[in-house]
Amino acid sequence: MANFTTHLTVAAIASTALATFGFVGGLSGFGTAVFCLAIGVIGGLLPDIDLETSIPAKRFFTLMSLFIATLTAILYTAYQTTGTQLVEQALMVWGGAFMVVRYGVIGLFSHLTVHRGMVHSVPYMAMCGLFAVYGAFYGFGMTAKVSWLFGGFLFIGAMVHLVLDEIYSVNVLGLKLKKSSGTAFKFFERKKSLRYVMLYIIVFALFLYAPDYQPALNGIHALVQTFATRTI
Repeated sequence: MANFTTHLTVAAIASTALATFGFVGGLSGFGTAVFCLAIGVIGGLLPDIDLETSIPAKRFFTLMSLFIATLTAILYTAYQTTGTQLVEQALMVWGGAFMVVRYGVIGLFSHLTVHRGMVHSVPYMAMCGLFAVYGAFYGFGMTAKVSWLFGGFLFIGAMVHLVLDEIYSVNVLGLKLKKSSGTAFKFFERKKSLRYVMLYIIVFALFLYAPDYQPALNGIHALVQTFATRTI
C-alpha cells in the first residue's frame, strides 16, 4: 500500500488540478474551488480512517477535524444575522463540531473497522460522497450544484487513494501481485456479501433521495464543451 505522504501528495495534486480546472472554466467560484480542493484532499486520505496507528494519520485526522469544525462555525455565523453572543455561540459550535468529528466519528470508525475492510471499497466511498452531498445541502444550505461538487471531489479523492493502493500492490520489477492486491479497490467481497448488499441498498437510497444532480452535471458538461472548443 502507498504511504501517508504519497496519498497526501497525489490527492493534493489531483484536487488542485481539478479545482483549478473548474474555477478557470467557470464551474465554480474561487471560494467553492478552495473548499473543493480541501475536500478532495480529505477524500484522498479518507479510506485510511480505519487505520489510526501512524502519527501522520493521527495528525491529519486532527487537522481534518479542525477544518470541518471551522467550516461549521463559519457557516453557523453566516446564517445568524442577529445575536449579542454570536462569538461565544460560534466558539461553542466549533468546539462541539471538533469533538464530534475527531473523537466521535473518526474515533468510532477507527475502533470498529478493520483496515482494508469494507471502508476500502468503491461503494463505501460512494456512500461517503453522498453523505457529503446531504451534509452540504441539508446541513449547510448549499446549492444542489455546490453540494454535488463537494460530494464528487470527496469521491474522486477517495478513488485516487484506492487506485494508488492497488498500484502499490503490484511488484513491477518481478511482475507479480502482492498479497494485498485486490484488497483496496474493490466492489464486493463474497465473505461479506450480506453487508455489501446492505451497503449498495444504502447507496441507492441515498442517491434516490439526494438533491437534484442535474445543475452540477450541466455545469460539468458546459465546462467540457468550453475547453473542447478552445482546443479545436
